[in-house]
Amino acid sequence: MQFNSIEYAIFLVVAFTLYWALARWNLLRVAFLVVASYIFYAASNPWFVLLLVGSTVTDFYAGRGIVKADAAGQIGRKKAWLVLSLAVNLGLLGVFKYANFFYESFVDIGNALGFTLVFDRLDILLPAGISFYTFQTMSYSIDVYRGLLKPEKSFLNFAFFVGYFPQLVAGPIVRAVDFLPQLKRRAHVSRQQLSRAMWLIGIGLLKKVVIADYLAVNIVDRVFDAPHRFSSMEVLIGLYGYTMQVYMDFSAYSDIAIGSALLFGFKLPDNFNRPYTATSISDFWKRWHMTLGSWLRDYLYFPLGGSKKGDLRTYYNLFVTFILIGLWHGASWTFVVYGCLHALAMSINRYFRVNVGKREKKKLTAWGWTWRVALTLNFVVLARILFRAQDFTQAGEIVDALLAGTTYVNSMTPLLWALLIGCYVVHWLPRSPIDSLRDALSKIPIPAQGAVLAAALLVIMQAASTEVVPFIYFQF
Repeated sequence: MQFNSIEYAIFLVVAFTLYWALARWNLLRVAFLVVASYIFYAASNPWFVLLLVGSTVTDFYAGRGIVKADAAGQIGRKKAWLVLSLAVNLGLLGVFKYANFFYESFVDIGNALGFTLVFDRLDILLPAGISFYTFQTMSYSIDVYRGLLKPEKSFLNFAFFVGYFPQLVAGPIVRAVDFLPQLKRRAHVSRQQLSRAMWLIGIGLLKKVVIADYLAVNIVDRVFDAPHRFSSMEVLIGLYGYTMQVYMDFSAYSDIAIGSALLFGFKLPDNFNRPYTATSISDFWKRWHMTLGSWLRDYLYFPLGGSKKGDLRTYYNLFVTFILIGLWHGASWTFVVYGCLHALAMSINRYFRVNVGKREKKKLTAWGWTWRVALTLNFVVLARILFRAQDFTQAGEIVDALLAGTTYVNSMTPLLWALLIGCYVVHWLPRSPIDSLRDALSKIPIPAQGAVLAAALLVIMQAASTEVVPFIYFQF
């Protein structure tokens, strides 16, 4: 069920109405949202609900088993429960997301060694959101193992944490230590939360339908489908267009998810913080997909040793982390190389920060900020070639077109120019104008805010394409 569909709007209104009708009964309201979340998830494929339930059951009992074993001093049994949790979740990812990747890589290596092997793609569907909810449940088991979290006593509450529909398919990645305590509170939503929810849902739909989808149809898809038909300048513009499209698309999903959750009184973590204002690649990853970055930092990079075991080990840890970031996004060698490029950039950034930055602690000037933002952005833009390309052949065609040196621009309309340039300008502007608009809307009565949102949705629907375009991160 797509956030940018009429079906989701109806689902959200019905769920909101029935939930608050049951708000005085804690058990009923939670049970209702669990059922509603499973219905939401089953809309893509009912069989995938079984995987969601399987992951939920495994980690719920793994958490309880870890604590019981720890209390009994059974260290081996405690580790065994954690291994079970990791094996089940990583096993689900391995089978449903990476089986064909590993199989094809094995065939390619075998053929390179002189064998005659044939790759016959396995008919495996990728369950929506599997990369997200498996990471959530693994973090729960790991936190319980580390003693940072007590195991949840209620299976219903735990099932709600894992399957809560706003964040289920494409995040943000929520941690039990932040979310489960919210279930212990009385059901309540403030006027400020309702105002922010409607703002986020409206902004999210605007980003997705009016900006991301328009950029995709009118420049990005055309450039990537046939780069040889465009000049070098048009291909570069297409890359800037894709860089803005993927941000608008994914941040739109996060906005709608956070806004939808707020309607029921639950807070989800922010996932973006104006990433294209980053002054370094390190700063970029603190602003882009923040819940994934912090997850890998806390559950992979730090356990590997972080930056505490010398420079070479630090660079090794960075490469391991970013290769997995690449693979998390897709089962393809293009994503592996994408991760390696970012790891290399992070390593270079760290080297200069450690060896040169100590002597440059002055506040950035306007020029210093500008060239750092430009350098970081252009690295991100060029690396997106591997993020978007279906394979190395298509990536090579994009690079060839970029290096051709042609400068004519015939494919850009005035509206497309205005939209693309305007998005970057607004992204770089101080927050105050947008915050002022949001604050002004929040001061009018809630029914009036609802009317404004409804009117905005009608305008957005008119600007939408004839078909609902899936969110980019649904494929991850």
